[in-house]
Amino acid sequence: MIRVEESKGIFFVCERDFQSLNSKGFGSKVSSSVFELDVFEVLFLIDKGKVEVFRGKRNLSFDNISKLKKVDIKDFIVYRDLKKKGYCVKSGLKYGFVFRVYDKGIKVGDDHALWLVEPMLEGLKLTVRDIAGKNRVAHSARKKMLFAIVDNEGDVTYLENTWKRL
Repeated sequence: MIRVEESKGIFFVCERDFQSLNSKGFGSKVSSSVFELDVFEVLFLIDKGKVEVFRGKRNLSFDNISKLKKVDIKDFIVYRDLKKKGYCVKSGLKYGFVFRVYDKGIKVGDDHALWLVEPMLEGLKLTVRDIAGKNRVAHSARKKMLFAIVDNEGDVTYLENTWKRL
């Protein structure tokens, strides 16, 4: 079991554990001696029984962390689904999306992400302006836009949207 330390909402691992996790597409190297996991990675690894998270001596549970970081469960459901399908999933915040997703077998830095992903609940109504705006950002970043629609049973359906030149 890998030990993760939480401090001020940030999740850290030791170098040896980082190398093990990073080879599987988890974590990022912040500096020469600081190795960090994002909240979705931590929750996924807790869900899989691979890590334990501590704040000092206190063990933090999945629920503790999701409340602490105000994680929307639909976002976690999409993250888990993509990871189980073999994709490398990272934050898409700098693009205004929840996630950016790399093709199977591709590590961050080896190639560019294929998709920018926006999770949403089934039945949510979007305007044409919402779709066009998201698509414009994805297109300018040379990525495809992917809506991840989570239904009441927790299943995810993906809709890809791209510009088409005629």
